[in-house]
Amino acid sequence: MKNMTSKIASKIILGLVFTAAISTSITGCSKDKKNSPEAKKITMKITVKALGADANDQVDFAVIAGNHDASQYGSDVWKLNGTAQGNQNSVLLDVGDFTGTTKTYVLESVKPFDFGSLSFTVSNLDGAPITVSYKAEINGVAETNVENQVFTAGQSQSKNFQYTGK
Repeated sequence: MKNMTSKIASKIILGLVFTAAISTSITGCSKDKKNSPEAKKITMKITVKALGADANDQVDFAVIAGNHDASQYGSDVWKLNGTAQGNQNSVLLDVGDFTGTTKTYVLESVKPFDFGSLSFTVSNLDGAPITVSYKAEINGVAETNVENQVFTAGQSQSKNFQYTGK
């Protein structure tokens, strides 16, 4: 029962994260930004790592990239550990991705975009500590960098970071 409740909560939280990210991208699409000479594109390299997670925990990382027009569609958007992910503007990694042999993932945008985001949710429902690290490099500069944040049993956190050209 606890595992079922955890999975339902995980899906609800993921839905909220994606809704927030999509709402941000839709409301961020104004003609002023699109036509503004200051509007610059960004490239993104996001590295995420989670150690100690098990199937009872929740570990979700989501990355999103987009433009204020349809120019991103029809071509690759992200590479995950060097492999193109196709025409997906978002990539989601969940607890199952961190319970196998791979614990670190590198996501890179394949071309510049108008905006992007990194969202994560960690809930250590029971058991051993979960250690999480994440870094977002925007145009080669570290904008977000958290190393070895530990979540003990009963701890959780959700964060959402937005990136745009400067």
